[in-house]
Amino acid sequence: MDWIKILLALVVILLYIPLVFMGANVFFPEYTGSDSYYSYYKDCGFTRGEGPSAVYEQNNTCINDQQVEQKAFEESKAKYEGNKYIFIVLLGLLVLLLAVFIAFDQSIIIGLFLGSTLTSFFSTWIYFQTQSKIGFGILVLIFFLTLYFISKKRNVFLFPQHKK
Repeated sequence: MDWIKILLALVVILLYIPLVFMGANVFFPEYTGSDSYYSYYKDCGFTRGEGPSAVYEQNNTCINDQQVEQKAFEESKAKYEGNKYIFIVLLGLLVLLLAVFIAFDQSIIIGLFLGSTLTSFFSTWIYFQTQSKIGFGILVLIFFLTLYFISKKRNVFLFPQHKK
């Protein structure tokens, strides 16, 4: 494999990875940017003219209500991000299937293979907290398909011997 093929594979990788993550944010726009963290805290300040026990009760109630709302937000976000993770690894699985079963140029095959496996790795790292069972199942499929790909197409990665 010459440097041009390596460069072309790198181009495919460098375009594929942001394509998938941008696609995930386009199709799953909630909980991104400034909406990715719970930021709806109310002021639980003191009320004038009331005794310390009434202020304490009011403050505790306010804080407990906010904790319940934050927990609901975090649970909803985890479920949503689990769906985003499933989208990313499912796309990685499909691209890996393309790389295995459709005849492309070697640089494209390498780029698709490395792009899908790197994206699956990074998305698992990013969305690890979602604990998606479906995502885990797809990741297992990606793992075994990767093993199959390596055993079937390992000659794609080897530099050809120059014949004299």
